Amino acid sequence: MKSFIAGLCMLLVCSAAFAAERTPVAKPTGKGVFTLEIVPGGSELKNGTNTIEFVLRDKSGKVVDGAELTVTPWLPAMGQGVWDKPVVTKRGGGKYEVRNIVTTIHGRWELKIDVSKGALKDQAVFAFDVSGKGTTASQDIDLPRGKYARTVQHYNIPNVTLLNQDGKKVNLREMVDSGKPVIFDFIYTTCTTICPVLSASFTNLRKQLGEDADKVQLISLSIDPEHDRPEQMKKYLSRYRAGKGWDFLTGSRENIDRVLRALDATVIDKMAHEPLYIMHAPQSDEWIRIKGLLNKNDLLRELRRIEQK
Repeated sequence: MKSFIAGLCMLLVCSAAFAAERTPVAKPTGKGVFTLEIVPGGSELKNGTNTIEFVLRDKSGKVVDGAELTVTPWLPAMGQGVWDKPVVTKRGGGKYEVRNIVTTIHGRWELKIDVSKGALKDQAVFAFDVSGKGTTASQDIDLPRGKYARTVQHYNIPNVTLLNQDGKKVNLREMVDSGKPVIFDFIYTTCTTICPVLSASFTNLRKQLGEDADKVQLISLSIDPEHDRPEQMKKYLSRYRAGKGWDFLTGSRENIDRVLRALDATVIDKMAHEPLYIMHAPQSDEWIRIKGLLNKNDLLRELRRIEQK
């Protein structure tokens, strides 16, 4: 009898835990027009590409078909999102499947979901604490904003010829000495972790600069030159709406390594490289080395600092 009771208790505990795990994560939209709930079993995001299914209801609790959902993954600490757009499929019965939800780095993410049905429009925001193991949707996650380290350095750019995204030969020293402020970052085309965040930072900086965007030289240097060729780099830059003044450079492993060594940016394992910006003002012998992820306001502020020198 004791073993039966113990087994029954264990079954009840497990059933309760399972029920708790299967409880839908639901949230009303900002104005209370709709309620969105995540289908049980889909309330996690992992670092990478994800799919989540939602059920949309009106304020009386009835399911809503035929609505338009726009989903934006957002990094609050960076003040920006990613350029990979989620794809929404209407499944019927008030269900909407959202595929290609790309999270590119560990930390606090939000899914901003705009909903419209006829004249009715509203938005809901779901928060996720994303790690490699996956995390559950939350309504009150508030992780601290990232910090970065800033140091002043002196570098000597090697006289090497590299290739840009158009297959054009570029002398790196001449590009750096062109009379524009220069900002380097270090990425590769197949990166799914920090590279998209670094590239989104460049995109947002160019937006803030507006018509003056091409007056700053942005240089993304490939740390995977064996695989990053001009056609792949051009396709990568198109995802981030790059334009004149932003070049993605590759070259021989020997020449890339010379540049990385000169900038103290050598990468042992491309899969574990750290976020790094290196900035330089015209006619200055100082370089600003920034280790860490900058949000769009930080990057603009650092640019203005070097321009004032």
